Amino acid sequence: MRHPLDYDLYIFDMGNVVIRDITTLEAIARHYGFDFDELHDDYSHYAFPLMDGTIDSALYWNHVEHQLGIRVSGDPLVEFFRPRWNPPVVEILEALRAKGKRVVCGSNTYAPHWEWLRQHGFLHVFDALYASHEMGISKPSKRFFTHIMEKEQVAIPKVFFVDDYEENIVAAKAIGIESYHYSFDEGLPNIFSAIFT
Repeated sequence: MRHPLDYDLYIFDMGNVVIRDITTLEAIARHYGFDFDELHDDYSHYAFPLMDGTIDSALYWNHVEHQLGIRVSGDPLVEFFRPRWNPPVVEILEALRAKGKRVVCGSNTYAPHWEWLRQHGFLHVFDALYASHEMGISKPSKRFFTHIMEKEQVAIPKVFFVDDYEENIVAAKAIGIESYHYSFDEGLPNIFSAIFT
C-alpha cells in the first residue's frame, strides 16, 4: 500500500466500519417470538432487494407475517436499529477531511435505515453519500464502485476502499481498487497513523 495520503478518494462502508452494533434480527426474533434461524434464513433472500431499493420494508414485513404467521407492527428493522459510532474510524475520517481529502460513504443499506442515520446525525462525517438503495446497486457489484468513481471523476489508482465484508473487498480489488478488510482491529488505525502527525 502507498502512503495513506496518496489517494484522492476514500470510500468507507458505514455498518461495522464507521458505526457498530448494527444487527437487529436477534432482537426482532426475541421480541416477536420468531425462531432466529428461520427469520435469518428468510431475511437473507430479501436483503439485496431491500438494499437495491427494489422492494420496500412494508412489503417484506407483510411477507414475514404471511410466512411466519405473526403480526408485525411498523418496521422492526428500524425500531431495533440503534447503532453507535466507531471512534477509531471516525477519527480517521475527520483527519483525512482535515487534510483536504475527499471521504465518501459507499454503503449497502435500505431507505428507512438511511433516513434513521440521517435524522440522528450519522451522515455528516462524509463529503458525499452513495447508498445502495438510492443507486439501485449493491456491493459486491462492480457497478457499485464504477458508479461512485464516475460521479466523483476519480480514476481507480487514486481510490482507497474500506469495508467489513470480504466479498466486497475481493470485488473492489478485482477492478484494481486498493482496499482494506476492516474487522475492528488495529490494522486500519496503524495504516493511517501517519496522517495524525
